Amino acid sequence: MLFQFLLSIFDADKVMQTMVASESNVQELELGKKKKSQEEADRISCLHDAIIYHIFSFVSTIDVVQTSILARRWRHLWTSVPTLDFDDDEFSIANGEDEFVHFVNKVQSCYKAQQIQRYHLSIKQARNSNFLETWVRFAVEHNVQELYLDLPHGRPFEVSFCQSVRVLKLHGDLKLPASGCFSSLEHLSLLGVQLTNDNGILDVTSEHYPLLRSCSLKSCMGLNCLNINCSLLEHLDVENCFDLDQLHVSAGKLRFLSVQSSFTYGIDTGWVEIAAPSLQTFEWLDYITDNFSIGNFTCLKSAHTSLVFHYHPEKKESYMKNARKFLHHLACAETLHVEMPCLWGLHSNKELLEGLSTKLFNLKHLTLLVSLDDHVLRGVSCLIRSCSNLEILHIHTIDEHIQEELNNSFPDLSHFDQRESWSYQRRPLDHLSEAKIYGFRGKEHEIEFMQFLLEHAITLKRMIILFSGQVFVDQVMKTQMAEKLMKFTKASPDAVVSCP
Repeated sequence: MLFQFLLSIFDADKVMQTMVASESNVQELELGKKKKSQEEADRISCLHDAIIYHIFSFVSTIDVVQTSILARRWRHLWTSVPTLDFDDDEFSIANGEDEFVHFVNKVQSCYKAQQIQRYHLSIKQARNSNFLETWVRFAVEHNVQELYLDLPHGRPFEVSFCQSVRVLKLHGDLKLPASGCFSSLEHLSLLGVQLTNDNGILDVTSEHYPLLRSCSLKSCMGLNCLNINCSLLEHLDVENCFDLDQLHVSAGKLRFLSVQSSFTYGIDTGWVEIAAPSLQTFEWLDYITDNFSIGNFTCLKSAHTSLVFHYHPEKKESYMKNARKFLHHLACAETLHVEMPCLWGLHSNKELLEGLSTKLFNLKHLTLLVSLDDHVLRGVSCLIRSCSNLEILHIHTIDEHIQEELNNSFPDLSHFDQRESWSYQRRPLDHLSEAKIYGFRGKEHEIEFMQFLLEHAITLKRMIILFSGQVFVDQVMKTQMAEKLMKFTKASPDAVVSCP
């Protein structure tokens, strides 16, 4: 009995030792976790200011200020952060209409940095714009590098000169200075801007913008005349500036130019002059005025056009002259995307199409957005005749019907006028390796066009035909069309017709 009692005491004592040891381990573990947490906190606190500033650059200023409660070291760090981002959407109207104004004024009064890297001011409520001039002047006085202003309409604001700003993005009712200097500006963006200049003229010249490299104007109102003359400009984008009547561009280093939906259809006073000898990408999805002058684009690689001419039957000669003149300047392009309105002029005049036979000699990739009406496809076949080195042809179809009935026939590609000069003395489809047609409906003239390609493309490797939705769901019709296409004679022994 005594032995059992002693044994029980020993076992109990062992159990107690185990429990004490376990509690000690738990305490040590918790102590370790706390120490590790403190070390991690210290690690964050030990980050260099530049890294913390970089982190702060991804959040708004109100969030940056709120971080001051996280660590003693951060208490005043926000007063020197190089990026300021103010947005009145982050302030509830119910909290008082002066809350946003008070916050911006307080932050700027406590600010200690000598230079602002980025200043972003977004105001949706007109009542918050009473101090606008003061706030922007504050950014200018602190040598702001990037200035973003998103302002409410109805309160025109004149942009002050700023020698330090490199990036300027503006939205709202603005009045740009007719003269002045943005000597460091490299990127200018105007989005949804209502220009309040008296004459609607915007001059962007090297005299005032000597370092400008990119300029983007989108949905700008009140812009009647745009004069661009910048020696270093490389990128110009003009889109949905509906009041535009005149465009003058002179830029020796310009590589990208896009003009979309800005000129008013039918305005006889329209005037376009473009001198850009280094241009590589050209997009013109707009109305072509009678007064249209562009230089030689000898460096052109890619072009995208949807020509809309001011066409009346009595002005047919002028219409064709403008079309021929415009397309002549695309001769050096290797990739060309043409939308349907351009072909309205092409397919209706065989003389014009034949006149293009020596023009598109560099073209390798042609994409067309057209309707697959009979007369349009006849125009397409004529257009292909001017592409002696074409390798890839993509046709995207739309359900658009042109009322005019034309009786042009597919051109005979076996015979050519000896006066025509063809690159390498080859036929136009000798290089075509891929043809892809989207929205094929199986109409007789569509099938004839496919046959036309198969019989003349001697290096064709694949023809891909994607049926329209109506045909795609009808498996019987789809199979019948595919079988009919497979039976056509192929000029290329390697040609494969695919109808996925």
